[in-house]
Amino acid sequence: MTGEEGRMKGRAWVFGDDVLNDGGVVPGEVIRKLIVDPRVLATHCMASMNPRFPGEAKPGDVIVAGRRFGKGQMHVTGPLSIKGSGVGLVTESMTRGFFRLCVTAGVPMIPFAPGVREIVREGDPVEVDFRRGRIANLATGQVLEAPPLPDFLWEIIEAGGEREWLKRQPQETVA
Repeated sequence: MTGEEGRMKGRAWVFGDDVLNDGGVVPGEVIRKLIVDPRVLATHCMASMNPRFPGEAKPGDVIVAGRRFGKGQMHVTGPLSIKGSGVGLVTESMTRGFFRLCVTAGVPMIPFAPGVREIVREGDPVEVDFRRGRIANLATGQVLEAPPLPDFLWEIIEAGGEREWLKRQPQETVA
């Protein structure tokens, strides 16, 4: 999942408001191919918005985005592409459906961080403590505190997503 204790340290990739899930996070033609392997999807992640992202983003980097991130059609391919890229996600807000898909896919995120784009610019080095809701711009020293996700959601994300979390649950037997 993330580095030590739910933290990531890397480069910020900044995007605006109203980023679509289908056609924004992942190109529509990739969705139509029904690809679900996060590693394959990572090669297309955010390419519609920034063609450099798939080739230059590194694990530990963080997508920083504006309001209503992931709107539109709700296919899991978008969150899986983010997971496959090994990056985190911090948004000023995201749609409810995209939020749920990110938990299901196991994407480390802070979904509600109003003002994050005021302290982080494209390419800035950032450190994000997802468990505590702390976003730090290492170039400027500015810090933003945001509401972290509850522990029960972190159990799912840290397991690698819903499927992996379910595999770890005790199996009930029917008598």
